Amino acid sequence: MKNNFVHQLRTLPEIFEGNFFCIPDYQRGYAWDEKQIDELLKDIDHLLLDTSAVRHYTGTLVLSLNKDQSNQYHIVDGQQRLTTLVIFLKCISLFADREDKESIGTKYLKRGDIGNDQFVLKLNLDTNKFFEKVILSDRNLENCPITLESHERLLNAHDLIHKWLTQKTSSGVLITQILNVLEERLGFLVYSPVEDAETGIMFEVINNRGKQLSELEKVKNYLIYCSIKLSAFSLRDDITEHWSDILQSLNKAKKTSPNEESSFLRYCLVVFFKMNKTDSQYGYDVLKERIKIDQCLQSSEKKNQTITKLQDFIQFLKLSAKWYEHLYAPNYVGLDKAIQPLIENIRAQNVHASIMPLFLALVLKNKGKGEMLERHLQLLETLNFRVYIANGMTFRKDTGQGDLYQYASRYYYGSLLNSFIAEENRVVGKTTLTNDDQALEYLLVSFTQNLAHDGWFEASFYLDGKSSFDFYGWRGLRYFLMNYESSLQPNKTINIDKILKSRSSGKTNDYLSVEHLWATENRNFEGQNCREVDRYQKRRLGNFVLLELRLNIQGTNDDAWVKADRYLDGFEQEAPTDLYHVRLAGKSVRKTFNTVSDVKKTINYYSDFYSEIIDEQEERYIKFAMKRWSLKGYIGYKKYHEELEN
Repeated sequence: MKNNFVHQLRTLPEIFEGNFFCIPDYQRGYAWDEKQIDELLKDIDHLLLDTSAVRHYTGTLVLSLNKDQSNQYHIVDGQQRLTTLVIFLKCISLFADREDKESIGTKYLKRGDIGNDQFVLKLNLDTNKFFEKVILSDRNLENCPITLESHERLLNAHDLIHKWLTQKTSSGVLITQILNVLEERLGFLVYSPVEDAETGIMFEVINNRGKQLSELEKVKNYLIYCSIKLSAFSLRDDITEHWSDILQSLNKAKKTSPNEESSFLRYCLVVFFKMNKTDSQYGYDVLKERIKIDQCLQSSEKKNQTITKLQDFIQFLKLSAKWYEHLYAPNYVGLDKAIQPLIENIRAQNVHASIMPLFLALVLKNKGKGEMLERHLQLLETLNFRVYIANGMTFRKDTGQGDLYQYASRYYYGSLLNSFIAEENRVVGKTTLTNDDQALEYLLVSFTQNLAHDGWFEASFYLDGKSSFDFYGWRGLRYFLMNYESSLQPNKTINIDKILKSRSSGKTNDYLSVEHLWATENRNFEGQNCREVDRYQKRRLGNFVLLELRLNIQGTNDDAWVKADRYLDGFEQEAPTDLYHVRLAGKSVRKTFNTVSDVKKTINYYSDFYSEIIDEQEERYIKFAMKRWSLKGYIGYKKYHEELEN
């Protein structure tokens, strides 16, 4: 079969002449953002000013010839650049005269007899419909609404290029000059390997300009390479069929950056391939070491075992990505109702690196339902809060991570109890561990007590007078206060997004902000309330509440008794607070104010006044925390305390 790309240096007309291109479904969607678009536009700007005829090296294209049709190519590498240039040419056609418009359309956009015509470039399954119906058509979102991040990026690329063209033509640059630069001055190094095996190798070593491949993409490429070397057509079909589902779930979860994709892969490798903490950081390289294709070819049995293992891994990635979607999207379709609030709490914690392999192992092993899963997810949330979110429990954010990763893989494969028996004493007090669920519970309780036992955990909510720490900056504050509010109004659904979103991402009624009862600058301009003892009181946990922004923006630095009136009675057109813990704080302020209103205002007046309020609030908070994140009732808790007493 003839391969049209024998020579390497090509212009766009030479590349596109008579050929069609498609991006395989297992490739990620369009990923260029404003930075990459801007770099391309700067290159075009430079070439417009450069009067030389020298061709500008623009990038490398790796194309895989479709063996069934001689003029159709899969884009192995370079899809981002080629897609952007097709968008560029579409935008140019909007400014061009009729002759150039028709020429651009036939060369780069759509060709063939009416009724049998087809688009020259076809994107992957997730983005192609949007690309054809919106970007290459009339940009009407009613034809195909935005559902993925890649859709937004395609539309943004179109708008940025169109805006640039408008500015250029308005300043006197001819559209034919710009078209000439794209068609004559851009040069591409085109590589079209004859053998599929060569394509697999190329996958591993080539990155798109400005967009490095994530570890997940490298693993995908290696899986394709394996399928070719093993002549495993079923494995190749699985990649094609399932990879778009994996990417779509990660897109919905908004976990699409190279770092986020690499973290996702790391968690999956920890569980499925039993990688330890260190190996998982180099997952792609370690995976290649473990799956040595040449050795797999030595016997049909080993070959079939490897194919089955890789197919199982792809299925594991797909299911894990779906749980990512459940957790981060959040998408609760098909999710057990009893699991939903537990997923909500874990999502709201927003610190997941150490517990994610265990999370995936739990939900996949238990198929997303069951009382045991509920119990373990609650324990996992408690562990995560006490060890990794509570103030000062660990000096490193990955403390103990290796142990949790090991528990995850052993639990998933049903070997946790046996390994525990081999390493520990299977008898825990009067309780004998009989299965993996009991072993996991015991290990997680022990892990939590060793790093954040009850005494340390309780002490974490107090502020050392010598410390400069400010609970306002505690990353767990909003989550803590949300949980406290939920405990006071158990029948009211608390919208977690009001806790997680930033102030700029919603209307003021949708946003809850952290409020100081004793404002940091309260009466400071009068030289009061700015001593070290005052600053200490203002940094304590009891000085904070969550408050609707509509009330918080009114009189931020007012005295607490003025704020209390707003909280309890409303302010002008604003209704009182709906948050019960704020009402409790307001009542405490009123009660204290009534008892000291006649007291002479000495230098300690405000400090004593606020200290009483903050003490009362802090006591309520800590009492709640010790109950909310208690380990009582879990296997191993009683044994731990018996050992302490002895």
